[in-house]
Amino acid sequence: MAVSPLSLIRGIKYTSIDFGHNSIKYLNSRVKNGKFKLLASGRREIPTGTIENGKVIDTHLLTKIVGDIFDEKNMNPGVLLVTPAPGQEFVRNIKMPKMPKEELQEALIWEVQDFLDLEPEEIALDYIVLEEKAEELDLLVTVISKEVLNSYLELFNNNMLKVKVFNLEDMALISLLAASNQLTDPALILDIGTNKSKILIAAKNKFYLSREVGTSAQDFTNLFLEGEADYQKAEIRKKKFKFFPEQAEETEEPENLDLMLSEIETTKTIQKQVKNLADEIIFEINRSLEYHNERYADSSVNKLYLTGGGLLLNGLVDYFKTELDNEIALIKPLEKFYLADNINQINNYFLATTAGTIISEVKHNES
Repeated sequence: MAVSPLSLIRGIKYTSIDFGHNSIKYLNSRVKNGKFKLLASGRREIPTGTIENGKVIDTHLLTKIVGDIFDEKNMNPGVLLVTPAPGQEFVRNIKMPKMPKEELQEALIWEVQDFLDLEPEEIALDYIVLEEKAEELDLLVTVISKEVLNSYLELFNNNMLKVKVFNLEDMALISLLAASNQLTDPALILDIGTNKSKILIAAKNKFYLSREVGTSAQDFTNLFLEGEADYQKAEIRKKKFKFFPEQAEETEEPENLDLMLSEIETTKTIQKQVKNLADEIIFEINRSLEYHNERYADSSVNKLYLTGGGLLLNGLVDYFKTELDNEIALIKPLEKFYLADNINQINNYFLATTAGTIISEVKHNES
């Protein structure tokens, strides 16, 4: 990437925009001599149904929100990086016979058609060579439909903003951990998102598994809805709640309606319901670990990394640490960033994808 002399003095600005199904997260930074300065970060909630299963539904509203983010923060985007909401992406390790680059791209498109209901001209594809052998290439391939990609591109074109790179959530999380040398051995990454949770198993130069789990942060929030569906109030109740799994063990589901309406029994019931949701996630983690460790006995997983807004529920991480045999660590998205003066920083749990996308792009430009 060509840079101006002033960029060499001041550093290069990067802005990462991470789309979710209920919010948009953003991180604006300046990078100079390998040092990352965080200039601005934030999270804007978006109405349910604005994006569905990774697809942009309400272009007009999202165009306005994207414009507002840059206007309100008076952000100069610099190098603009975008991560679409999950649901339409495809990430796989694929082995291919060794061939010239110009032939490999076309061959891969035909190869991934076995997994996708898309015509060749509808596929946007990129890849990384993980290992090059005498007769074979081990590749990490990322795919998304051009229609989905263009729907996000339109949001920025409408605001006269030029997107340089589209990244995928899986790749951003892997880049974030790899940059801190935390993926020298295979590890499991759990991202408890708003609508779905994501389980990844990867090492620095190997991608083993990516799957979605239905239990999400929204399921925990739904437990705190009272009467009318006021999700903002439910989020406040959830933040004040403390999960005590031993209370869930002590109680059974009350059958008497009067008991259900009492504050004490309602609290006990919520403890039980929270535990049930947490146990669903634990079951899926153990299922993924069992599948991986049986298939790759010489590359077993010992460590788990956690991220996502769902971790804001008090006591949830402690419960995972008690119930899972593996070593558990929280992802620290801003470990490589230092903060500009007077910056209002949002919770780190929301910034893993945005930070990982910037780090990935910087490392790519340096290589």
